[in-house]
Amino acid sequence: MGFAENLRDELEYQGLQVKELAEKTGISINTLNKYRPGSKVVPTIDNALKIAQTLKVSLDYLATGKSEDLKLENADFIQALNLAKDMRRFSARDKETVKAVITSLSEKYI
Repeated sequence: MGFAENLRDELEYQGLQVKELAEKTGISINTLNKYRPGSKVVPTIDNALKIAQTLKVSLDYLATGKSEDLKLENADFIQALNLAKDMRRFSARDKETVKAVITSLSEKYI
């Protein structure tokens, strides 16, 4: 399953309507409706982060539907999202360096 299906399932699981998600994220209903199953539209990283943060799930979960018990405490989750947002300003080379460090550390601890 992809982002659209995982978003639909998570909204259903949490008992939320698209309208409520729009209100909580500041993303228009029209834009959120573009992420419905059957659509080829994928969200921008900013919108995906807003959705994940609002639903308190990981981006990985929304993108893949898989969760390896990576549920973060709210403060850790928000901090991780903010770091990801800060990385938008990094050069491509710096982003690759950060990704390499994260991959190396995750392999060490998994």
